[in-house]
Amino acid sequence: MRPWVRPLPTRPILAMIPWAILAFVACSPDAPAPGDEAAPDVTIPAAAPGIEDALARITAEGILSDVSILSADSMEGRAPGTPGEERAVRHIENRFREIGLEPVGDGYRLPIELLGMSKQLDRSTASIAGPGGPLDLVPEVNFTYFSSAEQPVVELDEVPVVFVGYGVEAPEYGWDDFKGEDVEGKVLLFLNDDPPVVEDGQALFGGPIRTYYGRWTYKYEQAEKHGAAGAIVIHTDESAGYGFSVIGNMGERLVWQRDYKLDFLAWMDSTRTEDLAAGMGTDLAGLFEMAARRDFRPVDTGFRLSARIETEFERIQAPNVAGVVRGTDPELAEEYIVFTAHHDHLGMDPDLPGEDKIYSGALDNALGVAAIIAAAEAFVALPSRRSVMFVSVTAEEGGLLGSGQFVEDPPVPRSSIVANFNVDSPQSYGLTHDVAAIGIDMNSLGEVFREVVREHGFRPEGDPDPAAGSFYRSDQLSFAKAGIPALYLRHGTDYVQELDFDPEAHRAEHYHQVSDRISPEWDLSGVERDMRVFVDVAHRVANADEQPRWNPGNEFEAAWRELYGR
Repeated sequence: MRPWVRPLPTRPILAMIPWAILAFVACSPDAPAPGDEAAPDVTIPAAAPGIEDALARITAEGILSDVSILSADSMEGRAPGTPGEERAVRHIENRFREIGLEPVGDGYRLPIELLGMSKQLDRSTASIAGPGGPLDLVPEVNFTYFSSAEQPVVELDEVPVVFVGYGVEAPEYGWDDFKGEDVEGKVLLFLNDDPPVVEDGQALFGGPIRTYYGRWTYKYEQAEKHGAAGAIVIHTDESAGYGFSVIGNMGERLVWQRDYKLDFLAWMDSTRTEDLAAGMGTDLAGLFEMAARRDFRPVDTGFRLSARIETEFERIQAPNVAGVVRGTDPELAEEYIVFTAHHDHLGMDPDLPGEDKIYSGALDNALGVAAIIAAAEAFVALPSRRSVMFVSVTAEEGGLLGSGQFVEDPPVPRSSIVANFNVDSPQSYGLTHDVAAIGIDMNSLGEVFREVVREHGFRPEGDPDPAAGSFYRSDQLSFAKAGIPALYLRHGTDYVQELDFDPEAHRAEHYHQVSDRISPEWDLSGVERDMRVFVDVAHRVANADEQPRWNPGNEFEAAWRELYGR
């Protein structure tokens, strides 16, 4: 096991090229991004007097110091409810106190309860049979299943499997895959992704940009909404954006309870889906074609599911950590901008080969937490008209659970939270000509982001892989679903200095691995610069007269109107 004190990176932490030079070489204007035409008119406040001095408090050295502590072996991978997480939380509390953040109540901690569920593999079975006999299901190979019903034993006997296409109900597009059909008590079979529909030359939904309707979590939520007994999501590499191996063993993992309680939840790979489709007289491509029509209606597949699932439960306590910089405006101080970053990671695995058993999570997301601690220092130096809350959330890796519970039961009225700025796995490989955030095409925060990035002399960029649906995969989603406009800081890709390694391949190689540690490749001049820009964006939003809003027609606009009474 490695000693917990990490050596400093061998690459220089501070930028070798002054910002003024970067401004000169960076600025080719960015092309309009999808959704710009729907963006609301936004008045962008000027930078506050003194902002340069406040931003200068965000330094690569300070960020590295916090990352070194949070990713140390003594933190044991920061899994929720463990002694390692407790050590990390104490450090974050101490940093909030040192900086001068006010507690949100009696202290900085906001405890939440998590329910862990483990399927008993040797006492659980599932089968799907149709006109031609049973499907050849191999658990955790081509089919994975579990129950979230919070019952020790769940039994299903020949429950009809009903194909519901994409399972989307989107009134803003006049789209309804259910057509009023009663699917209560059935097991619903869903396609992943959004309906790929173009009408009159215009792509519905997000076109190539995945919306929340395309997320598998939405499918499960739809099944619960319609009173179904369960849900099966069809996996293809193309529709998911990743291989079946990423989710193919969910049934043998400890899973945390989320927003849906269903007797049966499953994923099925494309090979078994082809067999099921053949029993319906079509093929997998035929299912996609069928579901891409406005006149689609739910179809009984002719297959029946039987299952017995035994589940054991574990309840644990884990804390979010929150502190506040109070606003200076007598009225706007009652409104809040919220910065978030998740401090949890994957803990330890004693069964791993080799000496290293600790998922240190340096990039994911000790770096993000260190970044918002630095942001808090800047806001303490120069408070804004609105109050700004900094929240280090737990249990993101288990399904955005800490942020979800924060939004469900916030320490201030939910309608007083007007924006979220989330930081997850930010830049760690140096300076780029671009500054990137996901969500800039979705709400008015994106307009402020673009303008401020340009003022700093850099090129604003959005999601580099919109089909992957990255906006729906970190803590900003919890805020967006409640109607609160959000931005998600990411890493740029146009590096000022040519790297002698592939940064995307390096990230992928170490993602959710014990090797996610501070490494010689790290150069935190990039996150220093990006966070200074991001904080300037947030500071202007916190000083603006008007409240942020979603772009007209955005999937979260209706929730925004309901939350704020618009």
